[in-house]
Amino acid sequence: MPYFSRSQLGVMLLLGAAILLIWAWRGNFGLPPAAPPARTLTPVFVEVAGKVTQPGVYTFPEAPTLAAVLSQAGATASGKPKGEKLSSGSKIEITPDGQVHLGRMDGPQLLTLGLALDLNQATAGDLEALPGIGSVIAQRIIAYRQAHGPFKKIDDLLQVSGIGPKKLTQIKPYVSIEAKNN
Repeated sequence: MPYFSRSQLGVMLLLGAAILLIWAWRGNFGLPPAAPPARTLTPVFVEVAGKVTQPGVYTFPEAPTLAAVLSQAGATASGKPKGEKLSSGSKIEITPDGQVHLGRMDGPQLLTLGLALDLNQATAGDLEALPGIGSVIAQRIIAYRQAHGPFKKIDDLLQVSGIGPKKLTQIKPYVSIEAKNN
């Protein structure tokens, strides 16, 4: 067996300890695993209007049922299945006789809440709420949609007179095309 001096043994012991510390540090030895990334919550906004005790826009952490929204707004209604899930931007109108009408919020209100306008459902008034879109271009968008059918992709707006690449880039974050539920 080879003979090592005390100083040589001390250096080997220090090197061994340093290697062990580097191995533990690189492998997160002794540390709890990292927490999973936080789930981003996207609130669901639903407007209730008409014959209700508390009209207004309600926020939910996930898609609420019609019954949940009606009970929160203090409404009594008839005629619609209450288990139906509502999407963000929905508007519930309660008539004086208690009938429920489902629709979409107005364009300016959708944009204020950070929700996109559906190009295939938006009215001219809704489209006028978009940056850089006035009444003339809004009417052209509606006319194009009526003549050619629903938009299939947002870039189809380039076919509308008065909308070029620059304007499309300006309004693209504020519009969407929702899939039809059949």
